[in-house]
Amino acid sequence: MSDESKPVAPRRQRSDYKAVWSDLSDTLSRAKMHVIGTEDEDALTGSGKATADFLSKRVGLRPEDTILEIGCGIGRVGKQLAPRCRKWIGCDVSPNMLRLARERLQEFSNVELFETSGHDLQAIPDLSVDLAYCTVVFMHLDMWDRFSLVKEAFRILRPGGRVYIDNANLCSDEGWSVFEHHQHYPPHDRPAHMTECSTPQELQEYLKRAGFGQIETALDGLFVAVWGEKPAGS
Repeated sequence: MSDESKPVAPRRQRSDYKAVWSDLSDTLSRAKMHVIGTEDEDALTGSGKATADFLSKRVGLRPEDTILEIGCGIGRVGKQLAPRCRKWIGCDVSPNMLRLARERLQEFSNVELFETSGHDLQAIPDLSVDLAYCTVVFMHLDMWDRFSLVKEAFRILRPGGRVYIDNANLCSDEGWSVFEHHQHYPPHDRPAHMTECSTPQELQEYLKRAGFGQIETALDGLFVAVWGEKPAGS
């Protein structure tokens, strides 16, 4: 069969998160590349530790916490946080990512992993988590799904629980460079997982509209991070 007569696979839609991210994580090497942009294990460990340390310093970690990561990938951050908390829960849309995470976190007895739809956290009960965080994931989601996950975080958090989200910052020079680079893709050639930035105001508004208080923001080069607290009595 000639190339011209071969059937063309349908182009993935951005919102078809499960298919997109299962395709991108069919091997450990490809999963690493799409999680952090390198296959280097030391770089993976270093970036996971940096995120865990930021959460500890700015958002707060307690040994008695139940912590949930939305979009846990292969357990890059979970490997650093599991020793620091009572329970660490990883959620991901891709069964391949979860399989790899399970292998990489098998030394920990306090780890649970759940497959999600990419649009909600249905498997997680109400009022069962102390800290929910989502790092380097919002860039791959549509804005409506970003907000849906923030609302889901509010549902599963106990009163006083904390939420953390981040994304590439459109308002930074680095984020604008990403935007301009991706602008050159013809519309029909844009990868389904291509980075879409946020503004700090966008992320702040998600937390505010979902009901979180004590909202704080950190700007660091390419990234903007926002975190807040679920009010007592909520």
